[in-house]
Amino acid sequence: MPSNRHYILQSEELAVEIRPDEGGRIASLKSLFSGLEFLTQSQRHGPFADPSLDAMFRNGPCAGIEECLPTVAPCSPDTEGGPAPDHGDFWQLVWNVSEANGQSLSMWAHGFSRPFRLEKILTVDRSVLRVAYSVKNVGYSPQSFLYACHPLFAVEAGDRIVLPEEIRSLRLDYSRNDRLGKRGDIVSWPVTHTSVPLDRTTGDGAGTADMFYTGRLSNGACSIHRAAMGEKLDVVFDTDTLPYLGVWLCYGGWPEDASTYRQYAVALEPTTSPYNTLTEAQQAGAAINLAAGAAYNFAISFRIGRS
Repeated sequence: MPSNRHYILQSEELAVEIRPDEGGRIASLKSLFSGLEFLTQSQRHGPFADPSLDAMFRNGPCAGIEECLPTVAPCSPDTEGGPAPDHGDFWQLVWNVSEANGQSLSMWAHGFSRPFRLEKILTVDRSVLRVAYSVKNVGYSPQSFLYACHPLFAVEAGDRIVLPEEIRSLRLDYSRNDRLGKRGDIVSWPVTHTSVPLDRTTGDGAGTADMFYTGRLSNGACSIHRAAMGEKLDVVFDTDTLPYLGVWLCYGGWPEDASTYRQYAVALEPTTSPYNTLTEAQQAGAAINLAAGAAYNFAISFRIGRS
């Protein structure tokens, strides 16, 4: 995969860098007030492997904002529609750019595990980056998917995580060494029953990694507050199309078998389905089903402001 093209969108308040050749990812989202970078930066350099059902997300850029479609975790061949790779198809692909200027960028790519075309239009306006998405089934038979935005936010110890006020508990999907319980357990928010404050980030040496899902939401707004700089990043989405939120808190605890690179990030992931695999979403009746030629449209906004 080549990795040379990049586009800059800029307003008077923020600057955004997009890399179509690296899975169409948003590589940088920076406040022009302070210069604060809200996204993690890639530790990977050099050429990338060709798209593959066997590709591992950890071996890609693994930074910034990427797209998970049609799954997050890999799916086996017995999944309806066949196997799907780790974190889906689209982070692996070179994206096509159809239109670009200083404030807007339109781009698209075709998946390979299923016949989906994913299009996104990115627009900056003052303090807001808005990303409008369209998933279209370009095949000849019905197809199902789950979509999850995958924004890896840069953090420092003491930053604050704000979820919708309606959230009082989360379903645990993963906790390294079962620190917070077993998969499927219900964990209270913002402080666990064992007095672990989940809404405050810790240092990168904590060695923890935890993944949660919310229940169905009525309010699609959450945020990261960067304490030292007094700035925040709001993530805003329509719960009619993205009814759930995944929450990934990683303070040096992933990958589990890594000897050098350890991720230090928080991800707030608007999603169609509160499951890590398309297989589980299908079994629970929570996958999105598209007829041939049909499209599923939604949008996510990222807004910087004073904390």
